[in-house]
Amino acid sequence: MSTAWAGGTDAILERMEQMTNLFIEEQRKSMYAGESATHCEECGEPIPESRRQAIPCKYCLACQSELEKQSR
Repeated sequence: MSTAWAGGTDAILERMEQMTNLFIEEQRKSMYAGESATHCEECGEPIPESRRQAIPCKYCLACQSELEKQSR
């Protein structure tokens, strides 16, 4: 019997959740790697520091909102 099952179902689920969270974090980091987040890619206006610190972003809040409206 494999030792991977020694911890039971809860241990496996916990490990899967950890691996998923790590994967998501790495994808988030790589998605924005090398991109300038200081100015909006849509309108060119400066992106406020508070927004850049809250989330990695490529657009100012106004442009992001408009793009989300268009995608619906």
